[in-house]
Amino acid sequence: MAIEWKGLARDVAIVFVLTFLGGLVVGFTTSMVGAEVNVAAIALSNIVFGTVGFTISGCIVKINRFKHLYQVALGVWLLSLINVAFGLVDIQQWLVSILSVLLMMGMGGGLSYLFVRTPPTEQPSPPNQPTSF
Repeated sequence: MAIEWKGLARDVAIVFVLTFLGGLVVGFTTSMVGAEVNVAAIALSNIVFGTVGFTISGCIVKINRFKHLYQVALGVWLLSLINVAFGLVDIQQWLVSILSVLLMMGMGGGLSYLFVRTPPTEQPSPPNQPTSF
């Protein structure tokens, strides 16, 4: 399967932006009520919004869905190295985070089948058979 780079970039962006916005909302909400930002709440938000992102991606790509979602998961994971660069997580946490990305991919990919089915493969029509009397 050839990599469709535009679709891959689009879907990586969808998942990354959704998880970013989810974490932003959790951080903003907890700071508004005067509480400390809870790491577990941000992690839960990332899993929920990441799953939503993978569901959207799975609904868009109907053929070879899980191959594409695996590529998206790898792209999201590599892009999340930005968190290491900003000192938000250390390299060991980033390495282990592939497990949560794969979890989101699996759940989102599975959920996408509830919304959009894989189209049936087109069967070639049989050649015209002569009719006998």
